[in-house]
Formats: sequence, C-alpha cells, structure tokens
Amino acid sequence: MEQKAFELIQEKLQEALSEQGFLTPVPMEVENGMAVLFTTGEVGYGLFYETKEKRFVLRSTTMKTVNEPGTFRQLSVWLFDAKENDLSDAQSIANDFLEIVEGSKRREMVQTAKKKRRKDEESNADPLFFFNRMATVFPELRDEMNEERIVYGQVRPTVFAEQHVAPKVEELAKKYPESDLLKRIGGIFSDLYAAGDADTRAVIGFGVLNNVKDEGAAKAVAAFFTEGSDLAKVYPHTRKLIGKKLKPEKVKKQKKVEARLGS
Repeated sequence: MEQKAFELIQEKLQEALSEQGFLTPVPMEVENGMAVLFTTGEVGYGLFYETKEKRFVLRSTTMKTVNEPGTFRQLSVWLFDAKENDLSDAQSIANDFLEIVEGSKRREMVQTAKKKRRKDEESNADPLFFFNRMATVFPELRDEMNEERIVYGQVRPTVFAEQHVAPKVEELAKKYPESDLLKRIGGIFSDLYAAGDADTRAVIGFGVLNNVKDEGAAKAVAAFFTEGSDLAKVYPHTRKLIGKKLKPEKVKKQKKVEARLGS
C-alpha cells in the first residue's frame, strides 16, 4: 500500500511541477524508506516516505549542482500507515503537497532561482564553463577534460567539442530523441549561446552541433532549443556551412587618389 500511495503522490506532483519546468523525478538513495527528487537544476522538491515513522514528507532544497541537492527544508508532513490508511488518504496528502508547490510564493522562488542562475552564467560563460555544464549530463566528460589537461596542458575547446561532446550528444539524440536529458541539453545550448562569448558560441554552433552528422539526431536536438532564442534563429544557417571552407573576407584595395595642383 505504501508503494502505491507513493506512486500516486509522485504522479500528481509530477503533473504539476512539469508545468513549472521541473524534470522527470529521479530516485534518491535513503536509508529509511523511499524518496524521489524533482528539480529544475536550480531548485528541487523531495518526496519522501519514511518507513519507521510511517509518514510522507515534502521537502525543498537549493541545488548545489544540477544533480546534487543541498540541505533539505521540511515543508509538510503527513502520517500514513497501511493498516489504517488507504489511497483516498494518499490523494488528500497529494492535494496538500500540490497546494504548496503551486502557491504563488513557491512559483516565484523557482523563477527567482532560474534568473539568478542565468545572471551567474553571463559572467562565466566561456567554453570551459560550457563543458562543465555538459558534464552534468555526461559525467565522463570530467575525466576526459582532466586527460586533456595532462596531455596538452589545457582543454582544447574546438577539438574537445568535436571529439568528445558532439559524439555523446549525437548518440543520445539518436537513441532517446524525446528524453528529458536531451531537453536539458537543448536548454544548456540555448542559454549559453546567448550568454557566452564568441568562443563559446563557436564551440556550441560549429564544434558540437555541426559535428552531429546524423540529420535525425540534429533535428531532435534542435527541437529542444528555446523558442525564439538566438541559437534557434542562427542554427539553420550554420548547419548549411557543414563541409564548406570559409575564407576570410578580402580587404578591398582603395583607389589611389592623386592630388593635382591647379595651374
């Protein structure tokens, strides 16, 4: 009964939180019972069922990283004993939790956290920052960046994007074209293309996206670009440049003007 009640409450929360930009919940390892985490990457809600205490708990947190929650704050607690309660009681618990996460103050907190994240990105969005954000999706990139530093003394942005990031993005897009992970990647690309410097935009547009060779995969990634974003506007044009050699614009020679003295 506890499992069914947990699934019911989780489903109700997921329906409401997805409208606020939260991703599909991920299980959390806990010593006592069951738990899942809903997150936008900036803030999170944790749904817990604590077996010893026989209770459901809703908690909130500010994320340390996209995948790592900070300290949890308790928002609501409901006792639930399978010997005494049923799914109608679980529905009542879900309704209470929904009132909390759908409240105007809670929604405002989520939006404020997102804006703060974007502002922080604007002052740090270089290629290395972009790679670190991609490592929240593909953790193995961290080891690959360290190998680059050991061998070359630095992470080579263009080469690293082409040889390490692009293949992972393409493989994910081909296997899971409608996944939440690909949706997250589309958001990272859109946000950092807008906030990044010229090197970052080149790494995203030419280093990664133009090295996604499979057209189906490329379309799957592009489907998750933020609507109306700079990247969504320029991507169809940069895609046309695949395989073409770009030559620097020739400087036009100015005609020599001779001054003549009048007689």
